[in-house]
Amino acid sequence: MEPWHTLVIIGAAIAGYGWLLPKPKQGEAGEAAALQSDEAYDRLLEDLEAENRELVDAVASFKKEQDDTVRRLGLRIRELETQMVEWRAQGQASESQQSATSAASTDSAVSAEPHGPAALSSSASASDLASVPDLEAKPHLAAEEADLHNLVPQSIHARYAELLDLHSRGRSVEQIAKTLGLNKGEVQLILQLAKREEEQHA
Repeated sequence: MEPWHTLVIIGAAIAGYGWLLPKPKQGEAGEAAALQSDEAYDRLLEDLEAENRELVDAVASFKKEQDDTVRRLGLRIRELETQMVEWRAQGQASESQQSATSAASTDSAVSAEPHGPAALSSSASASDLASVPDLEAKPHLAAEEADLHNLVPQSIHARYAELLDLHSRGRSVEQIAKTLGLNKGEVQLILQLAKREEEQHA
């Protein structure tokens, strides 16, 4: 037998065997495929819904954490603002107290130690009272009163000759005080005393 005869016989046998096998019905195969497709679609929907729920839960949790963080930060900011206001008030109160204490100390020092024209006037008055004798107690010295009044202007002019000389030259009180290193109040008081004594002498 030729080789090709063998191939033809084998092919015919295979074809006959395939023809003899039972074939599935097309309707059943279609229903099975549709059922599998529905089941796969349902599983896909369930998976998508589960993922969506997880995503929504994650977003809600994140939003809650953010809200809590913002609330804590707001409380902390308000606390810091309150502390700053309290510290500022305490600082102002402390400065006011220090200023009041310094002012009280200065007033006490000024009242305890008089200076300027008032002090010089008091010293001059005390000096005048100490140098003038008690004429009422000693009437027999009335004749010397005129001589004493004549000497007083001379003593003022002798003591403050330079000051009066500058004033007679037309220098201002500020210039005289700056030149002699005195206060303006002292210069004015000396000029007033000199003028008053000159009027008494005249």
